[in-house]
Amino acid sequence: MATKRKSDTGKAVGVSLGIAAPLPRKRYSCIVLGAGLSGLAAAYRLTERGWDVNVVEAQERIGGRVYSHRFDEAPNLVCELGGEWIGRGHEEMLRLQQLFQLPKIDHQYAYSFWEYGKALSFREPGKWPLRPEAEVKFNALQEQFNKDSEIRDTEERLARQKKMDMLDWWTLLDRAGFKLEDLLQRDLMDGTDFGESIRQVSAYVGASEYFGAAGESADPTDEMDFKLEGGNSQLVYALANAVGRSKIHTGFEIDKVFQERGKVQVYSGKDTIEADFCICALPAHQLPAIDWGDSGLSEKHMEAAKQLQYARITKTAVLCSERFWPKPPCGGFSVFTPLASDFCFDSTLDQDGDCGILCSYAIGDKADDIAASPIRELKDWIAGDVAKATRPDWDDAKVRKVALAAKRQAWQNDPFTRGAYAFYRPGQWFTVREILKRPHKNVHFAGEHIADEQGFMEGAVVSGKEAADSIK
Repeated sequence: MATKRKSDTGKAVGVSLGIAAPLPRKRYSCIVLGAGLSGLAAAYRLTERGWDVNVVEAQERIGGRVYSHRFDEAPNLVCELGGEWIGRGHEEMLRLQQLFQLPKIDHQYAYSFWEYGKALSFREPGKWPLRPEAEVKFNALQEQFNKDSEIRDTEERLARQKKMDMLDWWTLLDRAGFKLEDLLQRDLMDGTDFGESIRQVSAYVGASEYFGAAGESADPTDEMDFKLEGGNSQLVYALANAVGRSKIHTGFEIDKVFQERGKVQVYSGKDTIEADFCICALPAHQLPAIDWGDSGLSEKHMEAAKQLQYARITKTAVLCSERFWPKPPCGGFSVFTPLASDFCFDSTLDQDGDCGILCSYAIGDKADDIAASPIRELKDWIAGDVAKATRPDWDDAKVRKVALAAKRQAWQNDPFTRGAYAFYRPGQWFTVREILKRPHKNVHFAGEHIADEQGFMEGAVVSGKEAADSIK
């Protein structure tokens, strides 16, 4: 017989039918290693699913390689020392931007190449920036790449892709008939996407970057369309708040990750956190530094982590008292220079104010040169390079008067990242990357280094989401 139970006030509060109540559903737990964009995206996804999540981060700052900066002298302006662009095709970044109601602003740039003694000419964003003859050859390469991507026979398609992967991007363009002038300009342009010379980057990675992977259409702007108003770190803070700040533990340097009796234990000195699962969103090179216990990562996994290299990129923001560079007819100002400052652009595009911020985006050896230079000299040096290209009538005294302050971030010198993002050398995309993606028991992996979308915040976010969805 059903009975009613009464509260102290005499009101009925429940009904018992003589049937045992169902056991509460188990609430699973997960530890996420790394509070960069990938780790936070994974933690947020699991939090949405009702999981108990803890995020551990060795640094005191969250966000990893997403790092917005404001100068004290002009706090109304913001620049990016890390992840910079959101593309029109970056569906997950745009979904989160809308979900958290974070306004975005246009962030497209007109290209220009500076040659001594010649005036700058700007190419509209999304338009072919090199000689027409090179465009014909580039389009032929894209057509062949798309044909290969549509081959139904899996083995044949993969064999062709692996053959391309054994070449570097420079060699593939060279074989396609690019002249030296075009190769050098592509090296300047594409090097900013990969962080190293295209002589070192897999041709398959290059083709996927510009032609679109597996039947997708290419984006002529290479996904350099937007940024978040107020800085891309706004997304970092939104994700952290959604996960819960109390669930994010900074200053937690990982010593050991053990798996015993179906649980994962993460150790940092005397602190230990245990959970059912773990998502490791750390840069690959950090894996060999962790003690994985008796059932540790395979030798192949460890070797792959050691082989993968990260791009040398130094971003230097220079605050200027005026925006002395020209405003192109369409898009923001940018210039590729033959100097150490490399690629320079207006970081304050579509931001109000008399002051402006130039950003030098230097890769490879140039990145190391700038990283080794005294910071007090960089503001005059970088502003001076842009002045040479745009205001040849200016002398050094005028440059020093305009350049107010500089902030540098040399990602290759950061002990936690050792580079801005991963780059795959010839022969590594189908070998090293595939090994690094494999889970190890209850430990799953995430990070921009194993994403399909290389070198962008989108890849980091998608990778984190996919890792969270892979654990049940």
